[in-house]
Amino acid sequence: LKAGRMSRRSVDTPGMKPAALLDACVQCYKSYNPNKVTMDSHLEYFIAEIDCTDEGHALFIKQVVYGCIRYKKLNKVVLTALYFKHGTEVSREDYHLYMIFSYLTLIRLEDISIPVFRKFVFSQDAQKMFVWLTFIFNAQTLNKWMKDEWCRIFDEQYVEDELIARLIRNLPEVSEMIEKLREIASTRDVDDVGNVDDTKQKLPATRIEPFNLSRPRPRMVPEPFPIKLENPYKKPIPKSLKDPDGDGTLKKVEEARQEAKEKSVQVHAKARAPEFETAKLAEKKVVRAHKFRDNLVEEAEKQLEEATRYLPPQASDPKAALKAAEGASVRLNAAAVLREGALLQKKQREEASIINKYESELRDDSEFYEWQARMRDRDERTRLEEVERRRVQMLLTDENAREAKIQNQMDNQRLATEMRYEVAAIKELGKAEREQTLLSKKQLVEDVKESEKNVKPAVEAVVAQKMMAGMELRDESKKLEEDRRQREAEEEAARMDVVRQIRAMESVPVDRNAHFDPTSVSEKSNHVLEAMSMAELLQRLQMVKTAAREKEEQKRSEIVQEKQLKEDDMLQRLSTIQRVRQIRELDAKDQRRRKIQKEEDDKAMRLKIRQEAQAKLQEEIEKKRRARLEEEEKLQKEIQQIEIKKQFLAAGAAQVEEKKFKELEKGAERKLKDKQARERYEHQQFLAAMQEDEKNRRNAAKAKEQRTKGFLQDYDTRFKEGVAAMADALATAHTEKRQVVALTRDRESALRDHQITADPNKHLVNTKSILSARPVREARLGATGQAKLRKTVTVRQEVEARATLTRGQVAASE
Repeated sequence: LKAGRMSRRSVDTPGMKPAALLDACVQCYKSYNPNKVTMDSHLEYFIAEIDCTDEGHALFIKQVVYGCIRYKKLNKVVLTALYFKHGTEVSREDYHLYMIFSYLTLIRLEDISIPVFRKFVFSQDAQKMFVWLTFIFNAQTLNKWMKDEWCRIFDEQYVEDELIARLIRNLPEVSEMIEKLREIASTRDVDDVGNVDDTKQKLPATRIEPFNLSRPRPRMVPEPFPIKLENPYKKPIPKSLKDPDGDGTLKKVEEARQEAKEKSVQVHAKARAPEFETAKLAEKKVVRAHKFRDNLVEEAEKQLEEATRYLPPQASDPKAALKAAEGASVRLNAAAVLREGALLQKKQREEASIINKYESELRDDSEFYEWQARMRDRDERTRLEEVERRRVQMLLTDENAREAKIQNQMDNQRLATEMRYEVAAIKELGKAEREQTLLSKKQLVEDVKESEKNVKPAVEAVVAQKMMAGMELRDESKKLEEDRRQREAEEEAARMDVVRQIRAMESVPVDRNAHFDPTSVSEKSNHVLEAMSMAELLQRLQMVKTAAREKEEQKRSEIVQEKQLKEDDMLQRLSTIQRVRQIRELDAKDQRRRKIQKEEDDKAMRLKIRQEAQAKLQEEIEKKRRARLEEEEKLQKEIQQIEIKKQFLAAGAAQVEEKKFKELEKGAERKLKDKQARERYEHQQFLAAMQEDEKNRRNAAKAKEQRTKGFLQDYDTRFKEGVAAMADALATAHTEKRQVVALTRDRESALRDHQITADPNKHLVNTKSILSARPVREARLGATGQAKLRKTVTVRQEVEARATLTRGQVAASE
């Protein structure tokens, strides 16, 4: 508590501002090296280096740095979550600043108080603080990102009751601060944000420079001549200023000033000096407790509250306001006159309709309105009586609820005893059901293990089938790819043909010059009915403008006449309104008098109804109280009679107990016999079910074995057919390749014969070179070269070898 008071005082005292205090804490923490110096020595050296003379500031820096080192693991969890969640909104340069705020928010928030914390927050950048407060004062963030990691460091109860509960408890006071920061961060300019990398750099505007024109020579200005002006009203300078002791004027003024000062002191010496509160503080006890400042602040706040308290005006006596309103006059504008005139006309039409109706039907609605007013008064009286009746019923219901509560408690106790016996029986039944479930699960595990043994052969067969399907799919994909390439080549050739045609059309020259004749109509507009030349268009346009000007002049004269008529109508309406207002004023006074009389009558009626209802309520309560007392007295008498009967029946209680015990033994015997018979029947049913299950399992195994044999035979047949088809396809492909090679060799032989015919000397040189090089090659190879020649194998032999290998693998997997 003392440390918290010192922290608050360190911010309130003059000297270092909150931003400077936080910067000092950050610098002190960053400059600390535990390998070179101890923490106490580092703090003393740092405080002396920054020349911090205030004791509160020095204590605050020490506490913050000590706290950050002590709760380093706690702060690390918070900052890791912050930079992971808001990595694009926070900078790594502010890591130590967020560490300081983490310690102040999680550990010292209630010690330093919310107002001091507010000063620290608003001393920093609004965007940074908005991100921090929205992150740390978020219940979902605390439970999802940090609670599990904090529980690894601290006790779970301390995390929930101290760390998280402290933040949730202060969330309402911090919400206003978050909204203020959101407003500041969203309304600041781009220059306030800083140099952001992703902002688009503005290009410099083009500067306008004047043309490099020849400047005219400046005119020759004549030299100015002095003008002597003398002020006729100017007073001469007194001689006393040049020579103070000349005529003695300054000396006389000084003496008069001194004499007036002494006279003023003598006059005011007898006056009583004002008594200040600070002069009396030395005598008060609060001074010794260092609390005089708080007391003075509280007293000043009370005086300010009394002086600035708003007292609403009392409208109990409206006579003064009405009297003042009688002589007041309101100036009406045109809109108000028209609005009130329309209202007056509407009321006149309604009154005229009433008069016409009376003339035609010889009756009016006054009787209906009187009847309606009587019915409404009667309904209001009935409503008030109903309200009082319901209030009485509610009080009686409350009394009945108290008695029902006592009876309900007794019934609940009896019901709880019965439920305890039922719960014990249900527990026994549940235990037996759990044992039966455990046996069934064990049997199910054994069945699953038995079925897993037949999975591997089926998987291997499916893999082999998929390999064959993959080979077929690859062949089909190759054919589709060749077709696609052929189509693309045809489309490309068509596109190139179209491009050549377009280029040929563009190379033809076209005359694009337009020739305009204002007296003729365009050939393209011959099909239009109203087509005309440019000259005719201008002439018609001039005629239309002349007609528009004549129409405008006529409209202006009509508007002037309408304005004059409107002013006359307005004056007439205004006189009518003034006359009607005087009549309404008299009518309003009469209605106000009748309304006040009616309110007094209603008040008296409500008071009378309330008194009658209270008397009735008191009578009902007394009646119920007497009935309850009679019932209790009757119940006591019955209890006494029952006690007397119990005393008479106690003599034969032993015999009744013995008979009851024998009956219980017989019931237990019957229950045991029924249980044995039921268990025997269930065991027989279980054995029969096991035998049936074993029989079904054998039948299923046989059927499965037959399906496996059929599948293997079918697979072997299809495999042999596929191998034969693949061998035929390979032989066909090999034959085609041989034909292609033979054709290629024939073309090469023909080309070689053509070259020999064209240049026989070159062929002779090549032949001699080959003949001379062949003996050298044969000598190098020798016998080893002949042994390394590849043994020739036919295509059918290679396919049969692959088929034999695949068949062996399938047999091994089965």
